[in-house]
Amino acid sequence: MDPNNKPKAEHPNSQQQQEPGPLENKPIPKPRHHGPANHNQHVSDPLAHFLTIPWAAALLTDPAVLGIEVTDRRPRPDGYARLMRSVVNGSGTVRACVSFVTMRSEGSSVASRGESGGGDGGGGGGGGGRTKTREDPKRPFLQFHVLLDVGEDLCGYPGVMHGGAIMLMLDEAMGSAANRSQHVVAVTAAMKVRFSKVIKLPAVVLVRARVVKKQGRRITVRGSVENSKGEIHAEAESVHVIQTLQRKAKL
Repeated sequence: MDPNNKPKAEHPNSQQQQEPGPLENKPIPKPRHHGPANHNQHVSDPLAHFLTIPWAAALLTDPAVLGIEVTDRRPRPDGYARLMRSVVNGSGTVRACVSFVTMRSEGSSVASRGESGGGDGGGGGGGGGRTKTREDPKRPFLQFHVLLDVGEDLCGYPGVMHGGAIMLMLDEAMGSAANRSQHVVAVTAAMKVRFSKVIKLPAVVLVRARVVKKQGRRITVRGSVENSKGEIHAEAESVHVIQTLQRKAKL
């Protein structure tokens, strides 16, 4: 080799400069999830749909996520959950729905995102929170999250989501938080909602819910509806009553 024609030293960043465009433009691999393939939602692949939305993708791919579920909207012969599976399941209502669960961790961006209240629902901090809230270490109070792509058929005023529809989404998420985290069948006995900001439709929103106290057959749950910036649109607190074996058979 001619010593006067030595190859030029490669710039240390040259490999990065030659790589394809920014990472956010690449498809995000689907995280592990479950749910029926024939889920009967309007959007054929709800998880892939939400992964194309940067803020939703950040939530779904957070390491704190314990599990993701593509919500089953198939009608059942017994008519169970017909309201959610049929009436508000379509191109103009709820077009896509995915839920996921995290531990209640202050250090996680997905768990603390938009958190408005710091308490455990048991009245105080310190090391006694689990005792005051009657949290069973074997059945910890998990955070339940639901991503919803909502259409304009759920408007009250033109372009604004109806307050009753917001309460419906909260009740569904908060009921799921009560039932799934405690492995029970519980029904809503009371619910208090505070609206702070209108939701302009169409929109993708995040509904979050977590059990804050369990006392006997009563489970107290807090929930919120948030936008892409983590701003709170509505907050709620509800009480759910665990059903006895006889009442379960009737439900």
